[in-house]
Amino acid sequence: MSLTDHWNDRYENNPESKLSWYQESSPEVDFIENNVGKATPIIDIGGGLSPFVHELIDLEFTDLTVLDISEFALSEGVRKAEGRKVEWIATDIREWTPERMYGLWHDRAVFHFLTEKEDQKRYFSMAAEALVPSGYLILGTFSENGPEACSGLPVARHSITDLTAAIEADFTVIDTSIQEHITPSGGTQEFAWVYAVRN
Repeated sequence: MSLTDHWNDRYENNPESKLSWYQESSPEVDFIENNVGKATPIIDIGGGLSPFVHELIDLEFTDLTVLDISEFALSEGVRKAEGRKVEWIATDIREWTPERMYGLWHDRAVFHFLTEKEDQKRYFSMAAEALVPSGYLILGTFSENGPEACSGLPVARHSITDLTAAIEADFTVIDTSIQEHITPSGGTQEFAWVYAVRN
């Protein structure tokens, strides 16, 4: 089964509220509302069924893009957006080349599925190239104490120290945190969060 088929199956055959990464709201939105202009181009990596983009729509942000490997998840996102303008990109992040610049790059729970070092390096290089100077990178990924697998796939785990070192050539880190995500089944997943500004 291809990765696209894997994720389409996950989304299509599991209620959204039962998916392990499900959360009702995105705490990062408070930072964005207080620091980012409403017309700033924002991209959400892996946000097909996330509440993130819909929270930003409700806050009247006007230049929103969602990238996800699952066409099914994106189709559900389109339905929930109720005709409000969002650009929806169906692709594997490892095979994507951005065609425009963004002021904010948001990723909660995609980066840890990149288990190859070269894919991780290319990801950060791509984010740096796609962000305008002083643009924001907001990344949430499994910490070194996070699970070793998720949704039937192996994952990579990262400490905040490692993440900071990986991006320091292109970004200035402005905030970090460790957060525990409680899954719908009652499990705990530890996330490392990094907020950074493009140099």
